[in-house]
Amino acid sequence: MFYDVVTSTDILFHLMVAVGVIGIIAKMMNLFTIRRMLGAAANMSKSTHRLIKLVRSKYEQACMLRDSVENTEAFVEKYIYEYRGNFLKVHTWRQLEKQSIWAAGVLAVVGAISWYQTAGVCEKMYQYVMLGAAEMILLFVVGQLSDEDYKLNAVKNYMIEYLENVCAGRYRRQQSEREQTEMLRAQKESAADRAKMNEAISEETYTENIKGEQGANSSTEENLSIHIEGKPRVPLKEEAGQLLRKSSEKQKEADAEANLKEETIRQILEEFLA
Repeated sequence: MFYDVVTSTDILFHLMVAVGVIGIIAKMMNLFTIRRMLGAAANMSKSTHRLIKLVRSKYEQACMLRDSVENTEAFVEKYIYEYRGNFLKVHTWRQLEKQSIWAAGVLAVVGAISWYQTAGVCEKMYQYVMLGAAEMILLFVVGQLSDEDYKLNAVKNYMIEYLENVCAGRYRRQQSEREQTEMLRAQKESAADRAKMNEAISEETYTENIKGEQGANSSTEENLSIHIEGKPRVPLKEEAGQLLRKSSEKQKEADAEANLKEETIRQILEEFLA
């Protein structure tokens, strides 16, 4: 029954044609996607490709969170594998391209066996065999027209080189500049704090000196002044002057008394001798 359906409807022939078309479309899609990726990866600094922008942003976020990315190759391979170029991933298009070769061969063998079971060795059986072999060779040749593995490795190497030598270096430089700026800011703040502290200390010292001088002056005035029966205190110098005047007056009185005694004695002697 199955062989009769196959030989009467030529369904396997149409399936073989569809498989060949799918293989060629997968090859073209994959070729176009990888070529765009290669061109974008070769100029990552100015590229606006969706994959390149995604990798750059994720790498910068990873550097900010962990300071560095230890395995850049695995990081790049992850996003290359997850990238969807034209509705499907690059890996999916490559698998469709490879599996279409084997599917064409299997359909050709099934068609040849079906015609052999129905009509024996006939022209249709040879047609299926020849058509299947030609389709497999065609798909294989189309698949070898571009070295996709080499191009994917080139894309990966371009991205790793840019991320490690440009992005990582720029991030380290920005980080060092940020640290230097923070250090300078901290030094300026500490210097300002020290200046404020020194000003406060100098003001306190100046205030204490003024208070000390005022206290010393008040204590000196208290020591140099005395109270006499509720009268104002007389300075020490005035007291010393008064004492000197009193002593000089007493000395004059004593000298006057001595002169008076000598004059009296002299008069007595003159009267006695006369």
